[in-house]
Amino acid sequence: MSTDITLSSVQITEQAIETALQNDPRVSAYHTQRAYKADLLEFEKWRKGQPLSKLLVESYAAYLKSNGLSHSTINRKLAAIRWFARKLQDLAYEYPLEKEQREEIVLQSSRVASVEDIKGQSAETGKHITQGELSALLEVCFDDSWKNTGIRDLAIITLAWATGMRRSEICNLQYADIELLEDEAVITIQKSKGNKSRKAYLYNGALFYLQDWLSIRGDDPGPLFYAIRKGGHIQHGQGLTTQSLMQILEKRKKEAGISNLTWHDFRRTFAGNLLETSDVSTVQKLMGHSSPITTSRYDKRDEGTRKKAVRGLHIPYKKR
Repeated sequence: MSTDITLSSVQITEQAIETALQNDPRVSAYHTQRAYKADLLEFEKWRKGQPLSKLLVESYAAYLKSNGLSHSTINRKLAAIRWFARKLQDLAYEYPLEKEQREEIVLQSSRVASVEDIKGQSAETGKHITQGELSALLEVCFDDSWKNTGIRDLAIITLAWATGMRRSEICNLQYADIELLEDEAVITIQKSKGNKSRKAYLYNGALFYLQDWLSIRGDDPGPLFYAIRKGGHIQHGQGLTTQSLMQILEKRKKEAGISNLTWHDFRRTFAGNLLETSDVSTVQKLMGHSSPITTSRYDKRDEGTRKKAVRGLHIPYKKR
């Protein structure tokens, strides 16, 4: 395995990171690779040639915290550094090194890999989209339904609401991923986080809006959602990017008078709505999460919802 990692000084170069990523199937998702690379290069710039050690990484975490980064962001960066340290341990056994040199690299790398996440809870981000906000978004798209963009955006917004798909997953959907049945659509999400696939389901309004879009899109193979020019001309074969999806939401929320809204809020809302009637395990599978703990963090319903759940607990009372 060729690499530019200089084990004696442990230089974290861009090529070294890319080589390590290419040879690790456990870190194959595009977004994970991009985040690891950015975080490691940022750490390398900060350390300015200082010897890689556990104490140095802990100092880096303190530095990030002092700069106001959230706990989750800091812990993500620490995860990238720990991963790279474990790769260094593996490399130490693959190269012809002196015994003392190998032992020193393995020792220091293992100590770096043992750095723990910082404790604490970051401020909650995101929101639970209300029914009124959803209605406002659909209304402005419906006003545009005489245009191709209005029909497409109705399908995208209701798809996000009804499935909790990530923005990248919506962009990656292909026509072949959709199976239309009598009263439902079964969607296979192929390019999910961690290269896992899962199923999503559409019913009632979300299904009907998708059918409306397909009636003008046609059944040609390719991306499910096409780009559309200002004149309303559908760009057949040209799918949407995550950036163009952001622009669509920016336009629609501005028209609907909603100031604070992201595509990920649809995912949070999907989780919160399902938790009203389903168990965490079921919601976890529909969300494509590897842990139910992650799923529970997506619940952004207000305190009134939690009070309602507790109020539903029945304890018999007999008056004296």
